[in-house]
Amino acid sequence: MTSQLIYFMYITCFSHNLPLEYKVIDFLEHLVNGELSDLDCLDSGNEYSTKFYALYNMPFTTIIDTSFQNHLIYDRHPMSPYEYFKQYVPDALFDLMSDSTNIYAMQSGTLRFKPTSSGEIRTLIGLHLAMGVMKTPRVSMYWEAGMDIGIFQNTMCRDRFFQLRSHLYLVNNLERPAENNDVFYKVRPLYDAMRRRCLELPLEENLCVDEQMVPFRGSLSVEQYVKGKPHPWGVKIYFLCGKSGMAYDFLLHQGFKTQLGLGAGVVYHLSQRITEADHKLYFDNYFTTYNLLELKKIHAAGTARVCRFTNPPLQSDKVMTKMPRGSCDEAVSRDGKVALVKWFDSRSVVMASNFVGVGTMDEVQRWDKKQGRFLKVSRPEVVKLYNEAMGGVDLLNQLVSLYRTEIRSRKWTLRMITHAFDLAMNVAQCLVSVHKPVAAKRGRPSMSPEPQPHAHRPRVQDARPLPEVQYDMVDHMPNYYEKTEATRCKRPYCTGKTHVFCDKCNIHLCFVPHRNGFKAAHRK
Repeated sequence: MTSQLIYFMYITCFSHNLPLEYKVIDFLEHLVNGELSDLDCLDSGNEYSTKFYALYNMPFTTIIDTSFQNHLIYDRHPMSPYEYFKQYVPDALFDLMSDSTNIYAMQSGTLRFKPTSSGEIRTLIGLHLAMGVMKTPRVSMYWEAGMDIGIFQNTMCRDRFFQLRSHLYLVNNLERPAENNDVFYKVRPLYDAMRRRCLELPLEENLCVDEQMVPFRGSLSVEQYVKGKPHPWGVKIYFLCGKSGMAYDFLLHQGFKTQLGLGAGVVYHLSQRITEADHKLYFDNYFTTYNLLELKKIHAAGTARVCRFTNPPLQSDKVMTKMPRGSCDEAVSRDGKVALVKWFDSRSVVMASNFVGVGTMDEVQRWDKKQGRFLKVSRPEVVKLYNEAMGGVDLLNQLVSLYRTEIRSRKWTLRMITHAFDLAMNVAQCLVSVHKPVAAKRGRPSMSPEPQPHAHRPRVQDARPLPEVQYDMVDHMPNYYEKTEATRCKRPYCTGKTHVFCDKCNIHLCFVPHRNGFKAAHRK
């Protein structure tokens, strides 16, 4: 659904000339629904502390989990993408944004500022979402005559766009509480509305906690730098997501401290809404501590740092490198609540869990660089479950980054507002894909009990010249083909690639000093 929406947006913007008159209240709805072509018929109507326990080398008793069935996210008839979008960003929020923008413009003393409306704010947000699809080096290029992008030129003028964008606000500065410690106070109404909707969704069986970076380089006290991220500088958001990438809760990073520590405190906070014991929670070594796993509120597992445990009796890396690939070692706490599993694949990895340890081993294929072939390597059960369930937040990050609204601004409020709408847009598309109805097969029902297997299409073979033509030794001239990449040589048992082809035979042949396939192919 997302790819279709992007395709329609791109085709419409460059092939349709929208009328000069527009109805701003409908622009965002048609944009989210992927119905930009319908904008041609719109009429005018512009309206305004840590404790450790000893670990022992003993088998860990795996907890047998009960069967779990994922609930439907929404039971009634599937809705349009914009209806899902409105559940995260209700209409009352656009009214608040328009009122706060007008108040801020008056407080800042901006001359000749025309009061805006909720419909015009919708158009402003819609244009920002469209910018995430059609990226240009400068924002002003969307209104240049040479670009001829009607969706921008005919919807809102350039000066009005920049005026509204510079005054976009969500709160009244005069109503700020005296003892306010919330760093994100200016965007809190938007993120609270989205979080309320996330808390209404039924949870999946497998959940994961990870971090998301909002790209930003500016003046903000909680700005973070995380090495190795695609965007190392920015604002950090912790997400509770399912395996499907659906967000169920999130927490804006403000550097708070708890008795469990920052990482474990985040997991403890996000896991408060998990009330059933059948859910399983996974996280990486940034969050894993013994105190967190000891709580025994939920079944949890994740990668671990050995330095956070009191000298667990696990094999050292030097010893495990001499053991066969796939070897593992297990240590269990004295009370039997937490298990540490060290598994050696290409390198060692340590897993910690309170519901499963080595468990039932299975085999996976791994590439061996020295032997040049795939090997079957034993894998503990905790590693298998972690690999299958972890990655929901990464999937969400990937979807948001595909068509992210690029903002070159040092105003962190503008960056956080556009990121919230990008997030709501992607979650709405995920909900549409979950409830997308399966089209019924047209025509008369088949009387056969089982469907007939489809006939496989025969593989198309490359054209080869006739032997009489190939070996006639007449007018076989080499030529160079520059339009595509190098093509596989058509001489039997040759694996090289070349740009040279024979004019008469019309086949590619190697023509290099140490591999003259052109000469060999024309002689018997």
